[in-house]
Amino acid sequence: MEEQVLNYGSYAAFKRTVGELTDCLHQLREYSEELELSNTAHSIADTIEKIADEHFEVAIVGEFKRGKSTLINALLGEEVLPADVLPATATLNRVTYSETPYVEVEYKDGSSENVDINKLADYVTKLSYESEKRAESVKQATVHYATDFCKNNVDIIDTPGLNDDEQMTNVTLSILPEIDAAVFVISANSPFSQFEKEFLEKKMLTSDMGRIIFAVNCFGTFSKEDEDRIVETVEKRIGSYVMEKAKMVMGENSKEFAVYKRKIGKPRVIGVYAKKALMAKESHDEKMLEESNFPTFEKALETMLTKERGSITLQILANKIISSGSEIINSIVLRENSLMMETDEFMDKYNAAIEEIDEIRTKKREEFVRINEAANQVFESLQPILDGYWTQIEETAMQVIDDYPMSADDLKRDKLKIVYSKLTEKIKENIENKAQIICEQIQNEINVALSDEAERLQSFEDEFFASVARIQEMFAVPQRHARNGGVVDSIIGVAIGSIGTGGLFIGLREAGIKGALLGGASGFVGFCATFYAAAYLAGFLGIAAAGPVTLCIMAVAGLAGTFTGKLSVDKLLVQERIDKYKSSFKTSVQKQFHEMKISSDFSETVRQQVFASFEGLKRKIEDETEIILQDTQKTLDSLNELKAERKTMSDNEKVKLQNIAEYTGALLAETYNLHQALTDEAE
Repeated sequence: MEEQVLNYGSYAAFKRTVGELTDCLHQLREYSEELELSNTAHSIADTIEKIADEHFEVAIVGEFKRGKSTLINALLGEEVLPADVLPATATLNRVTYSETPYVEVEYKDGSSENVDINKLADYVTKLSYESEKRAESVKQATVHYATDFCKNNVDIIDTPGLNDDEQMTNVTLSILPEIDAAVFVISANSPFSQFEKEFLEKKMLTSDMGRIIFAVNCFGTFSKEDEDRIVETVEKRIGSYVMEKAKMVMGENSKEFAVYKRKIGKPRVIGVYAKKALMAKESHDEKMLEESNFPTFEKALETMLTKERGSITLQILANKIISSGSEIINSIVLRENSLMMETDEFMDKYNAAIEEIDEIRTKKREEFVRINEAANQVFESLQPILDGYWTQIEETAMQVIDDYPMSADDLKRDKLKIVYSKLTEKIKENIENKAQIICEQIQNEINVALSDEAERLQSFEDEFFASVARIQEMFAVPQRHARNGGVVDSIIGVAIGSIGTGGLFIGLREAGIKGALLGGASGFVGFCATFYAAAYLAGFLGIAAAGPVTLCIMAVAGLAGTFTGKLSVDKLLVQERIDKYKSSFKTSVQKQFHEMKISSDFSETVRQQVFASFEGLKRKIEDETEIILQDTQKTLDSLNELKAERKTMSDNEKVKLQNIAEYTGALLAETYNLHQALTDEAE
């Protein structure tokens, strides 16, 4: 395992490491069941189940005709998805691994069917009138195909052109928070259209930017100097847009912005020639493939998935091994020491241990009260933003109306409807953008507060593991001497004494795993601060009922959907002067905003998000502490019964426990090295 700590940056190495760690968890689960540590066994099984279905998801996004489908085909090594000189993709297309090629078509009405892969274009493209009409009823098409790329547990999602259709653009935006990485395809011939600029500035969430690779397509048609200049220009412009947005959301002088700036660094911008790469792979021309610069792009994507996103998975697995392995060792210590004690001595310590467990639970309840108070404080601190939300939205709309250029000619009856349509669309666009910024600011405040609260809970965690250690110490016994004067070997001493760990694994606190109750040192607090894959980690650990970006999506989508622009057109048509026209327009807009405010309680939406997030903290602490407390108490109760029956440990039982302790001790030492390496890389 030590060798793999230094090398999990490839799909194969990552997959192998995940497989080995999962195998270790299976073994620990068996040991937990043998030792009747049912809660530990259940927790291990839950982690294994979540990891088993896990795979990377990569979305390919960009304006239409930037070469998205060609780039995907180049990744796959052959022409699997339809590509054309016209806007082709009309639905979300997912490519996943399967030995048998076929397409599963999911319709918007909930039905589905499997179709021949050669008929894919008939369901997902705009290449004919018939296929376009059919595509309108399709929710998603999943292409099952035997490709080496997807064999590495990677699904590719081909999205429709961002500015080809507003509805499909919104579908693409809705999936971005859920995927592990995105490839934003830009044309080298016309880098950064106005739409791409506005998309990055206004539509992309700040939290998305750390998991995007920008592929500048159609390289190979320029000189090397021009290619370098194009990449440099794109890189600078993206960096400027991203940092300006982050300043608006976090505040330029905030510590969150400082961390964000350090973690995001320079945008990943890579020039490629996707069509040339596809041709090279199909003809097995290594020289042509190198000329396309596609291997550089593929390596960057692989590193992003395995060493950045994938490291979260490895942290989760490593932390579960350390926590469950420590509990197994603790249980063996209790069993051995307790059975060596006199019955009266054991009963005194048993009662003291039960009192210690009750005291821990009392402290935990007190801690939950403090978490509730913290949630209330966060919501109260957000009140100024919430109170001013509709005011800011309305002011934004009024400013659009004031700034909209009009002439006397625009007041003519045949022109007025055009003005009305354009002005309404402009208002809708600007209030969406304003709402998104406000929502991102709110979500950032929630994330910061959650991180601060998790840091504060460190003192409770230290106290918790100190209490667990005290229970262990209660049952510590002095060295027992055999009748011939020698020292009796203990199971733990024989099992892990040679490793040189001493008491390192007797409790998580001694293992130095800070933040263990919330996922490890690089768990919730660490990854929340990096702004990378926070939604994934929070969802896995149950920290928040909704992901960190869900608030934005819900609120902005609700606002956009409610503002229909159905204003009092007939009244507007009678106005003869521009200022009266705009005044009437404002009145109609204000009336609709008033109706929207009444029908949509934005403050309540935020309140639910705040308390769901903090409830997640409580739930996680409750689950993790009870795994330890319940299994510890169950072990003590079982030992109490054995002591009452005056039973001792047989030689076979000693050998079995010694074997378990030897395996677990060695595994903990190796896993701790992995944990440390992952933590060092995350910092």
